[in-house]
Parts: sequence; structure tokens; C-alpha cells
Amino acid sequence: MLNAQQLMWTQIAAGISVLLFGLMLFNLVRMRGRMQAARSWDKVEGIITVSRVDQPATHASDDRNDAKPIIRYRYQAGGQELESDKVFVGGSVITTRVLAAKLIGRYPVGAHVDVHVDPRQPTEALLEPAAAQNVAALVAFTIVFGCIAATLTAHSLAGHVLYTNKGVPLFAFALPIIVLVGGVFCVAEYVRTRRLASASLRWPTAAGRVTRCDVIEEIIEEKSDDDKSRSSKLQHRYQVDLRYAYRVDKRDFIGTEVDWGGTMISGLREVAEKAAAKYRPGQNVKVYYDPERPGHAVLEPASREGALGPLIGAAVCAVVGGLFLTILIKIGFA
Repeated sequence: MLNAQQLMWTQIAAGISVLLFGLMLFNLVRMRGRMQAARSWDKVEGIITVSRVDQPATHASDDRNDAKPIIRYRYQAGGQELESDKVFVGGSVITTRVLAAKLIGRYPVGAHVDVHVDPRQPTEALLEPAAAQNVAALVAFTIVFGCIAATLTAHSLAGHVLYTNKGVPLFAFALPIIVLVGGVFCVAEYVRTRRLASASLRWPTAAGRVTRCDVIEEIIEEKSDDDKSRSSKLQHRYQVDLRYAYRVDKRDFIGTEVDWGGTMISGLREVAEKAAAKYRPGQNVKVYYDPERPGHAVLEPASREGALGPLIGAAVCAVVGGLFLTILIKIGFA
């Protein structure tokens, strides 16, 4: 049994967890609703005025989320000239330097873009109403806090820590369940990617031209702690920075995706240079673009390179989570 003080703190923790879970769930539902509503907003022409990456002067490792893409654009709506910096629903998030640079690469200064404007409030505008950078992270945190809130609430109502008939605390089952849920997300990502690849094969095409194809070097700082001292070493990773220009319905676009397998990252410059050699600046390419979102495009829709990544992640989650859960069940109920 929990004594009075332990029960009080458990109830406080349960209340805070339930509140956080409720706020995250509300924010998630609101974000999804806003994304649906924004798809029917008015579409006007805008022009990019600022496109840069902000990062601190103390930036030491490209593995840190300390960079923010700054994209500003002007547009006219409601009889007035307006300016905004919102790209996605929920706004841009702090991310790595390379990912921030990849985003701004799609919106160079001077580019003419489609701006989606709320007809009821013209100051509210977005460049990509059907996308949001932090939905996946918000879903994950919502699930985690939901599990924590449910566990603490059950303890508070019972007045003691809940155990199995063999003395294993029930909250121990939360970790393998969360890992298994992560595996489900990986499978869902694989299915989504394969459906997208299949659909994009039937997308219309446009003539494109490669404007940039370089190798980006990332510097990753790895810290190690030992008994005597704290040390760190720098590791170098490489990936391809590809950009291609194409035109759809008198609107210019910049694409950055080769296929649906995600960005290839290698520890060897030679590997990245070999991948980059497939495309060279000035090369003509066929661009497959989404007719509903022309800015969403790819060069190799049929490529399966990197497609097994989510399945591998799902397999790891299934093995680790399943094994841990099986052990707990045997110990707790056998």
C-alpha cells in the first residue's frame, strides 16, 4: 500500500500526466483538422523574400537539432499586401542543419510560389497545407504520455502499486508495449511509402533540369564518458544534396527527392560521390509530380532503394519488444 504522502504524489503525477496527455491529444486533433481545412483555402501567387538557415555560432555537431529554416514570402489577399513565414501547419521546427538547408533549397529567394490563404483571415497563410513537420513526434509523445497517465491513474485509484499475481509491477509492461507500438508505426510507414511509390508511377511528368548535385559533409560529435575523463570525437557522414527545377502550369518548382527511400547517408565520401555521379548540373530529367501538390515530386518513383528501412526497424521492435514482453508475462503470470 502507498502511504498518504506517496499516494498524494502519485495522484499529483497522475493529474499532470492526464493533463499533458489531454493537451497533446487536443493539439493533435486540432492540427489534423487545420490541415484538412487548409486544403480548401484560397490559392494566390506569392514570392519568396527570405530563405536562409539560422543556427547558433556555437554549432559544433550536425547531429544536433539547433538549426531553423527561415522562409518568408509576400502575397496579396483581401486587397492588401501581406507577408508570412509559415510553411507548414504548426510552423517550422528546430531541426538539423542539413534538413533545414534541404527545406530552404526548395524555396530560393525570388521564386514564385502558391500561397494558401485562409479566406476568413487573410493574414493566415501556408505554403504546404497538406504537410506538418511535427505530427509524427506529437503522435509518439501522445501515446507515451497516454500510457504513463493510464498507469499512474490506475495506481492512484487502487491506492497502491499494481502487481501481477507473481509480484511484477504492471508499469513494467509499458516499455515493451511502447516498443511494439513503434514497430507498428514502422510498418505503417513502409505501407505508406510503397503506396506512394505505386501511385507516383501514374503521376503526370514534367521536363526538369538538375540545378545542383553536391556531396554534403556532416560533422557528428560523439561524446564518450569513462572513469577517467570525458572525451569526444568527430565523425564524418556524407549525403547527396540534389536539386532540380521544373515547371507546372506556369509555376516554377524546385525538387530535392530522388526516390521514396529517404536520404542516403554514408560514412564514406566515395559512396556518396558515386550516388551523386548519377546526376550532374544541367542534366535534363523527367520529374514525376503530384497533380494535387505539384511541389511534391520525385525522379525515380519505382526505385526500392532504402525501402526496407522501415521494415528492418519494425523487425527490431518486434523482436526486442516481443521478447521483453514474453519474459515479463512468464515471470509475472506463469
